[in-house]
Amino acid sequence: MAKVLKASFEKNCIGCELCVLEVQRQLGKVGLEGSPIRIFRKEKSADKLSFSVDIDPSVNELDIEKVHNICPALVFTLEDSEEEKHELVS
Repeated sequence: MAKVLKASFEKNCIGCELCVLEVQRQLGKVGLEGSPIRIFRKEKSADKLSFSVDIDPSVNELDIEKVHNICPALVFTLEDSEEEKHELVS
């Protein structure tokens, strides 16, 4: 079954961008620009910084297991693709 990368625990994100660097390494690119995963800082809250994780579906063509494993905050999960879920129900 094909797996997809989801940011299921986005609230845990610490903004380290290791996931972005891993994706760029797999693509053979240097730098953060043009990455299929992007990390954005949300507006400051009184108690702490928070981040949002934007994932382009093209990231699922890469080795998402490595992206999942590199995250120190355990933000990502690997889930079955939606297409396969629909096929199983039919």
